[in-house]
Amino acid sequence: MDTMTFDGSCNPNPGGCMGMGWVVTLHDSSFSILGNDRHEKSDYNNALFAEYLALKKGMLEYVRADGQGPLKVLGDSQTVIYQMRGIYAVMDDEIKGVYREIRALIKEHELDIYFQWIPRAQNHKADKLSKTKNKISLVYPNSRTCIADVGSVKISKKLKAKISELNSCKTPTSLMFRKLHPASEDVFSETQFHELQQIAGVHATNMVLREFPGVSRKNKHYQAEALRWMLRGLAVDLAIEKVRSDILKKDNRNKNNKNAEQKGNKQARNARSKYYFNVNHHL
Repeated sequence: MDTMTFDGSCNPNPGGCMGMGWVVTLHDSSFSILGNDRHEKSDYNNALFAEYLALKKGMLEYVRADGQGPLKVLGDSQTVIYQMRGIYAVMDDEIKGVYREIRALIKEHELDIYFQWIPRAQNHKADKLSKTKNKISLVYPNSRTCIADVGSVKISKKLKAKISELNSCKTPTSLMFRKLHPASEDVFSETQFHELQQIAGVHATNMVLREFPGVSRKNKHYQAEALRWMLRGLAVDLAIEKVRSDILKKDNRNKNNKNAEQKGNKQARNARSKYYFNVNHHL
């Protein structure tokens, strides 16, 4: 069963800035689609209205991701959940408009849907998204931007196939990014950053500078790697995600190595302590 969680916030309530967050997870995917939005201060803003907008936007995201149902919708607003289940009546005219839009969406797409209330502690992802100021942008295959045609670049056929698969995938997994690497050096492997900038263009360069800011050697490496993947034909948003995936993989490896080293040092200290204890005991 597909699942969706949603949450809304208003600070201060009422009349403050509204935040909406949602998490959509398709049953056949290990990847969740995260989304959020914000509305500036208004006298009409309130927490319940934000909850309904979050639910509506999450439902639209689900339909856009080709969700077919059955769908379980989870939220920590008992009022919204019970109103959507028909237990409570919807009294507010503005909320009633959003309520009808959600009902129309369910009917139009013939969704088998179930609404369930959950405690706030179990809704932490959507809650965090609703309070995140920076908007998360979602990019689908039909709206992705590529600065190079993967069919024309001089890379191996195997790498071309993997890049094409990623470019056409709605929800790429971390495993797909980990498996993406050149089997051998290609024309872009040794190309310097200033040359990559000239080939990729101003827009792509500005994107990687914004995503990996800084002038350190490490950050320059990340910037260059993102441009290399773009020039191999990987979509702009996926090239950035690929570099982020590599950074996370490296950080996890370093953390595991550090933990193993600390464990080894502890075992060595324990062995020395045991040795000295035995020696002193015999003396």
